[in-house]
Parts: sequence; C-alpha cells; structure tokens
Amino acid sequence: MKAKDLFTIILKIFGIYLIKDILTAIPPVLKNFYQFLEVDPDIALFSLIFSFVALALHSAIVYLLLFKTNFLISKLNLTTGLSELPLTINLHRSQIYTIAVLISGILILVFSIPVLVKDLYWWYEYISSRDTMFGAQSYDYSRVLISMTEVIIGLLFLGNQRSLVNYIEYKKRKAKKD
Repeated sequence: MKAKDLFTIILKIFGIYLIKDILTAIPPVLKNFYQFLEVDPDIALFSLIFSFVALALHSAIVYLLLFKTNFLISKLNLTTGLSELPLTINLHRSQIYTIAVLISGILILVFSIPVLVKDLYWWYEYISSRDTMFGAQSYDYSRVLISMTEVIIGLLFLGNQRSLVNYIEYKKRKAKKD
C-alpha cells in the first residue's frame, strides 16, 4: 500500500462518517420550509436558504471525500514529500508525523467549518432580530471566535505540515542529545 492509498482510505472513512451530517441537516430544511408557510416569509426565506446551503455544503464535502478522493489528494498535496514506495511497517518517523499532522488538520477543518458557518448564522440572526427580541443585550462572540480559531489552526496544520514535522523532529533530536 502506498501513501496515496492510505490517504484514500482515510478520506473515504471521513466521508462515510460525515454522511450523518447530511442526515442531520435535512430536518432543519424541513422545519424552515414549514416555517415559510406559517411565519413571516422574509425571515423564513433566509432560514430556508441557509438550511439549503448547509445541506449542500455537507453534501459537497461528503461527495468530495467519497467520490473525488484523488482530486482532494492532489489539490491538498497530501502525498507531497512522501515516497512512492509501498508503505511498510518500517516507516520513517517524519512520514508518520506528516500523516498525523495532515490527518489532524483535516479533522479540525472537517469538524470546525460547519460549526463556524452555524455560529455565523446565529450571529446574523441575533443582529437582525436583536431590537425586537433581545433588547439591548450584547452578543457573546466567544463561539464565533473559537470556531474561527479552529479553522485557522486546521489551515495552519495543512499549510505548514513540513514546518511542524521539522519542529517535532528538532525537539526529538534535541531531547536525544540531552
């Protein structure tokens, strides 16, 4: 098995895991469609559109992970710097670190992007209805900031994988010398 095959397997497993997110994104669409008929159409239309966007985003992620895995591997440069030799038990430590950093970055992004979109939506709903429903209360931005931070960390993991691996290797070599 080559490194590309390993990443293919891992990405497909994530795609299968995220099918649950598609299934959990369907009820809000149905709820907002029902609200469109019962409540103010302007508010319900925005919620309905947002629910469709969330469902489409989840569906697109699952589609890419399951059916366009090679495209993702090439665009994210997941196998860059890894040898094309078949993987054996005797992997070099830096390759294992690279795979671990990449998997961590992907996991962080996969779980934090939908949360960020949801938090931004809640913030928008609060801003649009704060005068009528909440009065002069201020919004708690901590959830949005945490979600943004998670996305940035995931992107940094993917973008600076080699630097992180070199740092880990440097610390490992320094610990061996001491």
